[in-house]
Amino acid sequence: MIIVIASIFILGFAFLLRIYKLLIKDKLFNEAAPEISASTAIGYFLSNEATAYNIVKKFRLKLFMSAIFVSLMLLFNISANVSIWPNVKGLSIEDKSNSIVFRNMRGSNCINEFAAMKPVMDAAKTNGYIVADIIGIFGKPDIILNNGNTFKYSLFPSNNGCFGVIEFYNKRVVKYSIENCK
Repeated sequence: MIIVIASIFILGFAFLLRIYKLLIKDKLFNEAAPEISASTAIGYFLSNEATAYNIVKKFRLKLFMSAIFVSLMLLFNISANVSIWPNVKGLSIEDKSNSIVFRNMRGSNCINEFAAMKPVMDAAKTNGYIVADIIGIFGKPDIILNNGNTFKYSLFPSNNGCFGVIEFYNKRVVKYSIENCK
């Protein structure tokens, strides 16, 4: 169902872009929309665009159309940058940047990056972050133990036993530690 809605939205947006193109041509180059025969499929769509353009032009909706276009572009820009962060209390901008660094460094030596997440873990214990919040912040763990109550994140490229460990009780964070790292 979502694919159908997205397809309709994309087609509608493409239609608006074509009308906006006609508006730009008219405004900048004084080119009016051409008269098109609707006897073919392409002609049918082009004639609908020309009709919509003429309606916009007739009712002097150029400014309104421009505002819609700019608003849609801003909406796409904002929605493209929607936060992937879980809806949790206590995360500062610095915590989020540390999380990004840790997630990017996974698979290499990331002991310091995991240690820098201590304020996040303190907030997790204080605010009762759940398993999904931790996965959103740290990424998917390398090892899950004790029926999902212990997450282990490998902090070296080779599996040498150096792990960042997060433990849960009743699906809430209770302990955070670094094990077997020298």
